[in-house]
Amino acid sequence: MSDSPPPPPEKPTRVIIEDHTWRNTFIAVSVGIVVMIFLGYGVLHMGSPVTGNKLTGVITEKVFTPQPERQISFTGRKIEGVKEIAGEYVLKVRVEAQKRTYEVPVEQYVYDSKKVGDSLTFIRPQSEQK
Repeated sequence: MSDSPPPPPEKPTRVIIEDHTWRNTFIAVSVGIVVMIFLGYGVLHMGSPVTGNKLTGVITEKVFTPQPERQISFTGRKIEGVKEIAGEYVLKVRVEAQKRTYEVPVEQYVYDSKKVGDSLTFIRPQSEQK
């Protein structure tokens, strides 16, 4: 038996990759530009208003249902605010394009500012959105 230590393992040889070619650089830059164009297009069109789900019609009736309530908003244990509501404010709006009358719940200030015969633009109900 020999008392000499075992020989050290051989180091793996380095793999040398050839320098990039102009063709590869051109492909990488082109793909990057295309991706940036798609991202820019998406960002620009995210902020545009929804056109297919907006309806405009004429107010045919104003309905107020007295239901006094107090709405309390809070965060954690801290009360943020208290809002007194006298009831439910609904405007019945006739949309001729749809040949239908919609019941649109609104805030009191909208209810007070609109009259029968005025025009109102509102978002289509969630159940009917395209």
